[in-house]
Amino acid sequence: MDTEKIFQLIDRVLPFEACLYHQVLPLSIEGNTLQLGMVMLDDVAALDYARRMVGYQNYSLAPHSLSSETHHTILTTYLNYSQNRPTPPTPPKPPEPQKKPDLHSKETLVVESPDELEWEECHKPEARPLQDTISDPQNALPELAASTRYREEPIALLSQLPPSRLIQELLGRVLGNGIGRLFFERQEKHGRILWSQNGVLQAAIESVPLPKFQLLLDELKQLTHLPLAPVAQVQQVEIERSYQRDRVLLRLRIMPSPNGEHATLQVLRGAALKFYQKQQLTTLSRDALGIAQKLRQKMDELHTHTQTATPLTVDQLQPDMVPALNQVLQIVEQQLTELKQIRDSYNKEG
Repeated sequence: MDTEKIFQLIDRVLPFEACLYHQVLPLSIEGNTLQLGMVMLDDVAALDYARRMVGYQNYSLAPHSLSSETHHTILTTYLNYSQNRPTPPTPPKPPEPQKKPDLHSKETLVVESPDELEWEECHKPEARPLQDTISDPQNALPELAASTRYREEPIALLSQLPPSRLIQELLGRVLGNGIGRLFFERQEKHGRILWSQNGVLQAAIESVPLPKFQLLLDELKQLTHLPLAPVAQVQQVEIERSYQRDRVLLRLRIMPSPNGEHATLQVLRGAALKFYQKQQLTTLSRDALGIAQKLRQKMDELHTHTQTATPLTVDQLQPDMVPALNQVLQIVEQQLTELKQIRDSYNKEG
């Protein structure tokens, strides 16, 4: 594999965070076709996403099988490569008087015991648990517990926080408008956490002890109501929450590997969430229409067979078949009525 060419395609065609989340890799471009490496060739969501992305650039796709180890190695190499690239010089800041850091100051995270940290929201003096809270009994959407208490601190220092508090602080970082992602990468001797926003890598927490790394994954599983037991295959779950009166979608993906579990948490908010929901509705509508057409075709076939069958054959049909079909059709009819009402109400508001 030509890693230099792959790195260029990650920068130009499929962003790093998308390659992490969907476990894909742009390998090369031949003519108007992008050769796409995929850890799971049957991952329809990953394939649909990649098709949309390359479609904007008038490329078609040719999927190829890619091992998880190769995918991990190349993305790790890319990350090191991107971090070592020279950055444009920034204007010099006026010199500040040097002072020794107070290791016990509450304004920093450099403390001897992370459990002694005062954990509070900027607007509430009391600690908030990771579990969901309901801000309004009339609102069925739970509020997401997140914090920006240490937003001004370097993200690397957050590793000293206890797992539940670290997750809250990380959520506070990725909840900006757009698409935020956290990638929890398990390595042989420690873990690493990567934060990206709208496809751009923002920061990383290195050398997270493995026991603490696993506790962080357990916190994410608990938040999204997944079992805490290690997964044997890829698990993906979506939950919707409220944050500062905005709807937020959390998409957690847990992936097994020889070293243990990896995880990716995608956070959608604002215009990015609206776009995603529109895409989901389009896909579901297309799928529902396809199923309805197949049902009509099967009903036509059933009607034709009953018209030409002998009376004895018709009598041998399951006695509950017609009532069961009728019940399904009634439910579908009711749901269609509700969908029309929802659509009409949105049209009136618009």
